[in-house]
Parts: sequence; C-alpha cells; structure tokens
Amino acid sequence: MNKNVYILPISATFRNIKYPEKIIKSVEGLERRIKGKKLKIKIGKSLSGGTVSSVYEATLDGRKTVVKHTENTEPQTPVDFLIMSDAHDVEVKIINKLEAIEGVRVPKIIENFPKFTTMILEDLRVEGYALLSDQIIGKKLSLKSAENIGKSLAILTKQSQTWDEFKTNESAQMSYYERGLEYLIAYPNDTKKYYEMEAAFTQYVEEKEDQEKLDRYFVWPDGHPKNMLVTDNGEVAFIDFGRCHWGDQRYMLPNFLAHIFLYGLLGYIPEKKTIDYVKRCVKAYGDIIPVKDEDVFAEYVGLEVFHRAFGRYVDGVESRDGKLKLLEFAMIIFDKKIKSIKTLLNAYSSIK
Repeated sequence: MNKNVYILPISATFRNIKYPEKIIKSVEGLERRIKGKKLKIKIGKSLSGGTVSSVYEATLDGRKTVVKHTENTEPQTPVDFLIMSDAHDVEVKIINKLEAIEGVRVPKIIENFPKFTTMILEDLRVEGYALLSDQIIGKKLSLKSAENIGKSLAILTKQSQTWDEFKTNESAQMSYYERGLEYLIAYPNDTKKYYEMEAAFTQYVEEKEDQEKLDRYFVWPDGHPKNMLVTDNGEVAFIDFGRCHWGDQRYMLPNFLAHIFLYGLLGYIPEKKTIDYVKRCVKAYGDIIPVKDEDVFAEYVGLEVFHRAFGRYVDGVESRDGKLKLLEFAMIIFDKKIKSIKTLLNAYSSIK
C-alpha cells in the first residue's frame, strides 16, 4: 500500500466539519455569471451529470450547447471523500489534449470559465449522438459501436503514453479505494490480494529504483456507458474526464467491458450479443494494442462488477436476483482465478 498517499473518508463524529462554500448556488446564478461574460445564454433542463458536476442543455446565440459546472463534492457517507472542483481544470486540459488526437472524439469546448469552474461544450446530440447507457437500458444496443469503442480506447491509450505526467485532481490510490471496497467486503480475509491489486492499479512500488520498471500512464477510470455517446451508425464520443489519474492503463478496456457483462447478466443485452460485443471490442482494441495479461484483464472485470453489483452510479441494478448474478460472476472470477478472456466468457455463460 502506498503509505505516502492518505485517503481521508469522513468518519462518525460530532464535530461540525466546515467544507468550502459553493461557488454557484443555483442554475439562475450560473446563468447570470455566464451572461456577465457578455454571452447570450439560456440554460435549459438538467442532463445526466457526473459525481462532481452538473450538466445542462443550453442555447448560446441560438446554437444548441451543453453547460457543465463543477463544484466541490462533499462526502455523504463514511466511505466517501471530499472531491475538489479542481476536476474542472483537469477535464479542460484532457479534452484539449484529446481533441488533437485523430480517432478519439470528444465535445469541443466553446467557452471556458475557470474562475467559476464552468464550460460550454458543443451538444453532440445535434449530430445524432446519444448515451450508450440509454441505448443499453432501452435494450437497443447495437453491435456497430463495439469496434469503434475498442479502437478509440486503444488510440487514447497509445497516444496518451506520450504525455508528460501532469497534476490530476485525484490519485490512483483514491480511485482504487473507491473501486476496491466491494472486493474487500467480499474477501475480508484476503487483504494480501487486495494490496496486490492496488499495487498493479496504482503502479506503485516501495523501492524507488523499481519505479522505472512500471508502466505508469494516463488512466480514464470513468470509461463506462454513461460517459460514452454513440450514433446509430456506431460512431462514438467520450465525455467526463474530471476524475482521471496516472496508473495502470490495462484497467480501461476491462473497466468498460465489465459494464457490458453487467447489463448482459441483468437481461438488458442477450447472452449471445454480449459475448459477440465483448469479442469485437477486444479484437478492435487488440489490433492497435495487443491485449496481454489476460489474467489481469479478468481481475479488473471482476473488480468493477463487484463495485457496481449493488447499483453504485449505474442504472438498472434493482432486483435481488440481478444483484446475486453480478456477485456470483465476480466471485467466480476470483475464486477460479480466471486467466483468459475465453474462460471469462465461459464463466459469464455459466450463470443462469
């Protein structure tokens, strides 16, 4: 465990903890701030926002746009932690970098207001894009997006390996703390494995001379269907980069595909289509970056399925039977020590 990085969730206390005041306290206040920049803006209804931001549809000079405002996110439970609004600056930096990469589509930033952590983005819905999660929940997932998502994730992975490391709002340790809790609950007596996965996820070692041996690169940990936009033709765009960090890039592809398995087990995607989708996505990714360490791939799928098994930040996880299927799948991965994607697919098919 990285003893130099401290994660401080809230704890049971009678102290009156004072968190930073909100920068913008209402939608009306946000609209006034933007109009104060001499812009003709009208903010409309709320769209699906992230854990650290609020997103609204808007019109700017008659053009359809999206307004994204980021605030400090206060912890609400003992397993949460304060997330600062610096996520806005991180996201702006990443979007600008990704916009220059051919093969990775992100919304263009029209206006940026760093002082009140708000940006105006192009509305890709005008071009026929819609959330992949909506397509899945509507039981209309198209196989056309599988190759493009795999390809775009691989391009993002490969191109970002050339980036110099810059400061992000959150660390890999924080991200793993959030994503690893459910595994630790399932296997409370196997902390050794928990810390082994942490070391891989964060790419951290105790000895400084070993740091040079690690592949520590940019990681987008929120690459899941709620942060991907697709068209009917399978074109794809990525959104929401405020919670990125530096660590193990091998996490990104299985992180995404864990959600395909998840929605398949819940009945939103037929079994055959789930398997076909995973295979197509892996092949498209592998055509650019070979998918090695399939045992690590399987563990990351299991880690993410554990994390989402009770519905944390995902839609559609409601019934007892569905949750039990997700837990069973995740436990099979670790109990049987699955070491290949083929065996992972067989384990998925074994659950009824």
